[in-house]
Amino acid sequence: MTEKGAIIIKKLFDLQDELKTFPLPTLESTAHHLIEWIKPLVNEKQFEETKRVADDFFTVGGEGEKLQQKLEQLKEEAEYNWLTPFWEDHYLKYRGSLPTGMHFNILVDRPHLPIVPTTAELAGRVSYLVAEYYHKIIDEEIEPMFLKGTPLDMGQFNHFFRSVRVPQLYRDSFVVSEFSKEENFIVFIYKNEMYQVPVTNERGEIYCSRYIAEAIDAVMDDQRKDGVNIGLFTTAERDEAAHIYNELKLNPENEQNLALLADALIVISVDEDSETSEDALENLMLHVKSKYYDKTIQLSITKRGRFGYSIEHTAVDGTTIFSVISHINDGFKEGYVERAYTDEKPVAKPLTWHLTPEVEERLQLLEEVNIERRETYLIESSKVQSFGADAIKQLRLSPDAFFHIALQLAQYRTFGTLKSVYEPVSIRHYREGRTECARATSMEKFAVVQAVENGASDADIYQAMQIASEAHAKRIMGCRNGFGIERHLFGLEQVCLQYGEELGIDELPALFEDEGVVTLRTDTISTSGMAYDNVHSRIFGPVAEDGFGIAYIILADSISINLSAYRVQEETAHALMNHLIDALKTLKELAENVVQERVIEEN
Repeated sequence: MTEKGAIIIKKLFDLQDELKTFPLPTLESTAHHLIEWIKPLVNEKQFEETKRVADDFFTVGGEGEKLQQKLEQLKEEAEYNWLTPFWEDHYLKYRGSLPTGMHFNILVDRPHLPIVPTTAELAGRVSYLVAEYYHKIIDEEIEPMFLKGTPLDMGQFNHFFRSVRVPQLYRDSFVVSEFSKEENFIVFIYKNEMYQVPVTNERGEIYCSRYIAEAIDAVMDDQRKDGVNIGLFTTAERDEAAHIYNELKLNPENEQNLALLADALIVISVDEDSETSEDALENLMLHVKSKYYDKTIQLSITKRGRFGYSIEHTAVDGTTIFSVISHINDGFKEGYVERAYTDEKPVAKPLTWHLTPEVEERLQLLEEVNIERRETYLIESSKVQSFGADAIKQLRLSPDAFFHIALQLAQYRTFGTLKSVYEPVSIRHYREGRTECARATSMEKFAVVQAVENGASDADIYQAMQIASEAHAKRIMGCRNGFGIERHLFGLEQVCLQYGEELGIDELPALFEDEGVVTLRTDTISTSGMAYDNVHSRIFGPVAEDGFGIAYIILADSISINLSAYRVQEETAHALMNHLIDALKTLKELAENVVQERVIEEN
């Protein structure tokens, strides 16, 4: 407080040094929870075998203790977070294709405006708002975020703009340009052609959105047919992408273009093919025209005025990227007044590429690969209307727990057993914190499944649901407090791979190859949930070859679900989605009946 009683507003990075460091769980804690989490996933014989292997690993003087001691040393030596270097490698050593393996995609509701804007006008406004938000980050005019009074790490805000993943052999790099307001620009992609569109002048003044739109409109009017799709190389598996990238760089103008793409605030592209929101969501992930997937933020505008965001996951998460999306959404709300910085007008410049016959051939092959790849994926969407977080809370259940209880019932009815479910938990209240994994499958949820399938009374099922909800919340909280097991196991494994020889461990311990542990760590069902009103739908690719990606949005009065899978899993994917929708409705009605009966009895 100031002397006059005014509240002091903290700047964006003011609280970074107050954040705690990410703790390192004890071996005892991880050993206990590992067995607990594996139990619902394997049969009794395998469970006993896993316990035996775990006992050997975690015993005093065993391999686990040696690896833990090294991890403790690395924790002491780390500037902020012992997990950070391992986690960066986890992303940057990924060798698959980025669109389906490393991107998450978000489709937001169409802006409600009194006059329908053109695509160029939408792109101009977005460009202005992106520049404005970037300048706010530089000036630290954004307040730190909090979770229940605890400040969150804001470091990811450094990575939103002027950042790119650069393909390299074995391990990619992630590059961010230094903060600067002067001569910022976006790269606009239309019909595969790329243009550098200035958004600030040499004094750092933002051009007005109308003039940016005019510059974009000029290049759209001039472009009549599709150009060569240079961005195709960013869809290749990463070693192949690195070869093409290095070949392109041999030409000085190409090298300059690649540097411009890296230095652009974001990439904005036009999706001319999507007729519906379902098309737009699928095309974000699978349609490779006018894309550059190495860029951290790529915003796609459909011909019907929808905004889709394709986010490269290396350095940012969904919990932080929504600050950008929210700022852009706010810029289209009624009453928004754009600040005038300068009357100057920008001019868009085309990026001219020089391609060797070898590169042209590789791009042609990638075109064919992506056409075939698109056919290998399936996306399903569904929505439960007039039922969401508000109604679930009235049932005295956690909305997220309720969803996962329903998912357990759905997968049991689909597979006849339970699979491992990945559920991320934000740990941003630690310095450089990203996510922990809660593994949502549990014995408490399995008890609900058994009660339902065995025809137990509504009261008994509801009681089992309450127990499962509490256990779910407890596991989430344990992960949030830094005592999950997934990142700890990952750290121990990486220590072995990198330092095993000096520790006298010649081969990977049996624990990491045990069938029970492998089953737990396999993302057969990878989930991600959120609750943002502006979001229409989300999607990301399945992680396991026989797996499913499930993005869900629980709002006050609705639950939206988007499921991805490989096409060979089409029948199973249909069944899983249908069973999930049915489970949500069944459990809701069952719980409502019990709660209503108790209210009547109390009165």
